[in-house]
Amino acid sequence: MLKNYEPVCYELLRPGQVKARREACPIAYVPAGALEWHSFHNPLGTDGLKAHTVCCEAALHAGGVVLPPVHQGYHSAGNWGPVGWENYTLGQCDIESLGALYRCIMRGLVVAGYLVLVGVTGHDTHPQRDVLRMAIGEATRGTGAAGFAVMEGELLPEGDDLGLRMDHAAAWETSVMMYAYPESVDLDQLRCSGYPMPEAIDSMPGPLGITGLSPLRHASAELGQRIVERLGQLIGDRARETLVAEHRACHSGEEDLS
Repeated sequence: MLKNYEPVCYELLRPGQVKARREACPIAYVPAGALEWHSFHNPLGTDGLKAHTVCCEAALHAGGVVLPPVHQGYHSAGNWGPVGWENYTLGQCDIESLGALYRCIMRGLVVAGYLVLVGVTGHDTHPQRDVLRMAIGEATRGTGAAGFAVMEGELLPEGDDLGLRMDHAAAWETSVMMYAYPESVDLDQLRCSGYPMPEAIDSMPGPLGITGLSPLRHASAELGQRIVERLGQLIGDRARETLVAEHRACHSGEEDLS
């Protein structure tokens, strides 16, 4: 983790520091991921680490605190991976269990006084995002708190100048990891894998477990920084907008009562 993210990480803060950040901006970010095959060159916790990085950037940009990443993810295909590497993905988790876990986290945040809950999944699948949304909805219903959940890159507008979109173990994910956790990425492992690496791959279940632009040709720490900063801005701005909207709604309700 980058040193500049430490001031927003809940687990690293003392109670007084958390209190100050909550009073200044009662937003809490919950990064979610998975323990999953990300080819030979990336760590198995890429999804959660990536989401945590984006959430930290959002908190620095817009305020709030960031919880540690939840590395348990949903995998409909089980413990997939190339032949000989099948059981490094740990994915035997059903939606109901995952939802119960997220609900516990979100309810605790509401009780703690956070008014906006933001779920960000770096395991970029609709089921994982949707179960985060449901958990936030159930935890905040009738409480005065609100929130939303997104896949890390889904707020990017069409035609954004990043020039690429979410992928799996390809240029996007590898670049973010090269920026935030450079010591965890080893592109030589991919070069020495014995498999051809074309310009782009569109078959994630294939021998490399990659879909997207070649990380050997397109990934860089500089691109990773651009991705993280852009996503942090987009998610942080939406979190602040949600906080302002909830504040207005509460005051509107008070005015109606008077």
